[in-house]
Amino acid sequence: MSEMRNNKGSGMRILFFGRAKCDASETLLKKLKVYGYDVTYVRSERRGEKLPKSVLSWEGEYILCFRSLFILRKALIDKAKIAAINFHPGPPEYPGSGCVNFALYNNAKNYGVTAHVINEKVDNGEILEVRRFPISSFDDLPSVLARTHSELSNLCSDFISKIFSNGESFIEEKKSASKHEKWSGDAKLMKELELLQTVSPDVSEEELKRIIRATYIEGYPPRIELHGFKFYLKLDKS
Repeated sequence: MSEMRNNKGSGMRILFFGRAKCDASETLLKKLKVYGYDVTYVRSERRGEKLPKSVLSWEGEYILCFRSLFILRKALIDKAKIAAINFHPGPPEYPGSGCVNFALYNNAKNYGVTAHVINEKVDNGEILEVRRFPISSFDDLPSVLARTHSELSNLCSDFISKIFSNGESFIEEKKSASKHEKWSGDAKLMKELELLQTVSPDVSEEELKRIIRATYIEGYPPRIELHGFKFYLKLDKS
């Protein structure tokens, strides 16, 4: 976790949350600096880590969260005078964690990304924009994740540009244009994804293939738990 500040430019203050080891986060940070924003940047590395205390005294116009693992409290959210915005790697039909996994498990035909206002709840605030794309029967978790991260980066980049050119009116226009978009159901939790990744020993072939498509990615494979032992899937790529 690290933090840095750029004091040059127009003086518009932005608290930008990105992710460590994420090229898109670094690219978006560079764009913010090119536009002359007064940027406070915080990288998240893992779930459950604490915010640096210095961030709690931040005040400014915008908070932007891109692939961040931090959960922001209301006291910090309220310090954004114009808007606190999260870029969620899923459409409103899939709030919370593991959204792409559950979309694949449900054999969804479409997926997408969402920009929304941050409130005290996870993936619950007013929706600003949704960008959807199709999922084919040939897609798997890595391919949909790659497309998701690309679309999410483009969405955040476009917001940075429009905030610079149009300011607060852009946010109000987006709220009005997306009034028809609504969140669906409660936000999924990480423990629900972990359950999806845990395969029953008596699973059918069809169900197993469905779970593998939805959850298999290198480093985080599905598993079977049997007699106190865990067996992890390893795909033969030969």
